[in-house]
Amino acid sequence: RDILKVDNLFFDRKKYYKRGALEKETIRGAANVIGRTDWDNICTRLINPDSKYYYCSEILRSCFYDKSRWSLDDCDRHTIFVSQGYYPIKGLHYMIEALDDIRKFYPDVKLRVAGGASLNNAGLKNKLRQKNYQRYLAKLIKKYQLEQCVEFLPALKADEMKEMYLKSNVFVSPSSIENSPNSLGEAMMLGVPCVSSLVGGVGNMLKHEKEGFTYQHDAPYMLACYVMRVFKEQETNKELVKDMTDAAHEHALTLFDRRKNAETMLGIYGKVYGRE
Repeated sequence: RDILKVDNLFFDRKKYYKRGALEKETIRGAANVIGRTDWDNICTRLINPDSKYYYCSEILRSCFYDKSRWSLDDCDRHTIFVSQGYYPIKGLHYMIEALDDIRKFYPDVKLRVAGGASLNNAGLKNKLRQKNYQRYLAKLIKKYQLEQCVEFLPALKADEMKEMYLKSNVFVSPSSIENSPNSLGEAMMLGVPCVSSLVGGVGNMLKHEKEGFTYQHDAPYMLACYVMRVFKEQETNKELVKDMTDAAHEHALTLFDRRKNAETMLGIYGKVYGRE
């Protein structure tokens, strides 16, 4: 399947190098760049020191602005939500390794993964559909005997995603590379307890131990540590968790303010075209 479709980890790696080269070429030809984190700022400046950098944050999907808020009393306890894990840079393999450690202390832990990444190995047809990364995930789950702990969900619409965030005990972003992940922003907006790998621009979004927890991306034992810390603090110090999620929510309101970000974007275009 991988050879016929020219679609496996080796080919994916080649595609990323090609895309990276094209992206660098585009940035070198750009007189103006709009970004939103320290990470994309320094990356674009290193590629094109002569470009002018403008800051403008993003706007989330509309359903996340309806003032819905996460509640410990309404969530499914000891459940972890990951918004996607179809390809390796999203780090689902690290989450599965961490899950093995978490289960030693919380045997009832559950991991829910959105995005429709089916690991069904039954029958030739299903095997031919699977990429080698999916087969690798299936082997990890079997290795750690986590079959009863992991649930793969279909691709979810915005409202369905919101409901899944609200039902989860903790949201995890285990990616190996990100700029400012929208999934993390959505979880923060809802006030869901968040644990994220400290990659790319995540440090500009989630303040460690103030709004959630961040960890070294290739250290699944630290991911396990912080997920379990959320679980433990919810049992022994609910106010601490509430203070963190409230702080994350307030930060998200500022970062993803629709009116402010729209005005900022219009202002940038005005400056670029010399109208201001």
